[in-house]
Amino acid sequence: MQGFLHWIRVAQSEVKRDMEMDRDEVRVMTVHGAKGLEAKNVILIDSTTVRPEGAYPPRLLTTPLANVGADAKALVWGARKDLDVGPMTIARTATLDAARNEYRRLLYVGMTRAAERLVVCATRGVNKAPDDCWYQLVCDALKPRASEDADPDGDKVWRMRKGEPAAIEKDKEETTKLTTPGWLREMSAPSKPRRRILTPSDSGEDEPTRFAGPGDRDKALRRGTLFHRLMQSLPDIAPERRANAARAFLARDKDLSETEHAEITSKVFSVLDDARFAPLFAPGSRAEVSVAGLVGDLEVPGQIDRLAVTDSEVLIADYKTNRPAPQRIADVPSGYIRQLALYRALLQKIYPQKKLRVALLWTETPELMELSDAAIDAALAQVTSA
Repeated sequence: MQGFLHWIRVAQSEVKRDMEMDRDEVRVMTVHGAKGLEAKNVILIDSTTVRPEGAYPPRLLTTPLANVGADAKALVWGARKDLDVGPMTIARTATLDAARNEYRRLLYVGMTRAAERLVVCATRGVNKAPDDCWYQLVCDALKPRASEDADPDGDKVWRMRKGEPAAIEKDKEETTKLTTPGWLREMSAPSKPRRRILTPSDSGEDEPTRFAGPGDRDKALRRGTLFHRLMQSLPDIAPERRANAARAFLARDKDLSETEHAEITSKVFSVLDDARFAPLFAPGSRAEVSVAGLVGDLEVPGQIDRLAVTDSEVLIADYKTNRPAPQRIADVPSGYIRQLALYRALLQKIYPQKKLRVALLWTETPELMELSDAAIDAALAQVTSA
């Protein structure tokens, strides 16, 4: 930004050196925004930042189709350049050439917007400027015909004039020297440190190892994904249509066997049909509820698997697929408890007058394990104190 401000100042000084004018007679604009506009003086700022072929390599390439027709073409997704063969090489070259031509056309558009004076500026960074960038193209063409000079700060300036500059009777110091604002030379104030972001599912130690090998882990994760999706969607479907909907959904999965699909279906319906879990899936309950807020000095975003709100209480449930499922609260991984503690802390701010109950729904059993307030309070205190 300081480089841009410097060159705006230098360019305006150059424009005002030889002619009497106000600053609004100097136009600084993007080339794309210029279109048919014209100004007495146009400044092209920092013309060394864009590569002629574009910031990223082309991906969607056009290649002719043989034996179809002269105008028949196909779109091809380009991989790495070193993998190109035959028509792909031709297609990539043609695409890059078109991008470079458009880049040069835009330079022409920008240069021809100036009625009386054009100022081309650039900054020199750590990296080398791209070959054939705007600044280099202008320098190669005009620098041999320009005279070298210096701006008020001592930076080199090359000027090429068509004819002699108009003589102006005015104080040179007043016309060429612009005062640099003090804030431009001062260090900006340090930003306030951001609050720590803590995702509830990552709030504790690593989840305990529950799989014998990568294959078992992948299958378990896939079973969990399918279970979650069914638990999310089926409660919103009429009970008599749920079985067909579950079968149609699982039929699209090719990773697990029909036996494993049947096992998932059995567990899902054992939960949905169990009267003990009815409040979780009653009308008005919601699945996959996104929440976010502050817990102490922590920013906490999360997603609750199932949320039910009644007149007097709020029930929060999180699905877990551990094999085997813990039978006692003492055996539950501490990270699970901390996760629910953060969910409860967020919802307490929304429902301060209601009792909040939190539970883990073990899909393997299935069993709804409600956690005590004491366990939740202790887990929350551990998180916030840390």
